[in-house]
Amino acid sequence: MGFLKKMMAAIGVGGARVDAQVHNPAVRIGDSVTGVLVVQGGSLDQRIERVNLGLATRYKSDDSYVSHQLSKFQVIPTFELRAGERREFPFSIPVEPGTPLSLPGTQLWLATDMDIAGAVDPGDQDHLQILPSREMEVLFQGAQRLGFQLSGSEIEYHHGRIVQEISFRPPHGQYRIAEIEMMLFPQAGGLDVILEVDRRATGVASLFTSEFEQRGRWHLSAATLGAGPDAVARELEARIRALL
Repeated sequence: MGFLKKMMAAIGVGGARVDAQVHNPAVRIGDSVTGVLVVQGGSLDQRIERVNLGLATRYKSDDSYVSHQLSKFQVIPTFELRAGERREFPFSIPVEPGTPLSLPGTQLWLATDMDIAGAVDPGDQDHLQILPSREMEVLFQGAQRLGFQLSGSEIEYHHGRIVQEISFRPPHGQYRIAEIEMMLFPQAGGLDVILEVDRRATGVASLFTSEFEQRGRWHLSAATLGAGPDAVARELEARIRALL
């Protein structure tokens, strides 16, 4: 009977299970996801090599979506789990700068995987809502001061790293642009922003293309962010007009 149980566990039947119970599924960049990992023993004793937690997302590649692990932390080291035993382990893992935000077009989750000696490795996924840092929030409020509305986001994979492109629609009839797009890179002294303006083509050019794209890099200092949304709005408007 013991041999049969081991064979079944090796293909994932009757083995241990893991469940992440998240305390704060809505969490701000720079804070931590906290909760409890519940490990439930199966029909036989097993050796748990480790339990890992991390944040994950997906990005579009050609005509399909690819899952991507953003971070990975070993939260439980090796231990022995008896048949039917239940163990609980508190956890706390950081939401690191550069983590994409939960915006239309973007999915993020907490990925749990448990390595079991000689058996199928079970896992778990829990949806997370990643909120902007305080600095990002001030930038978004500045854009709203100018009448821009968040319209969506897209995850891209460039040179070995994940980048999120955040799109905003302009107020109707202003700026003569289709949208602006931002890529945000948190820094100790503020935010680095790659700002792209999609400008509507006019005249003869409109016969060949509907938009022109202009891109510039912008360092949004901690001092400007600290001055609030109105100060950010003034600087953002100047940056947009410089790219028109």
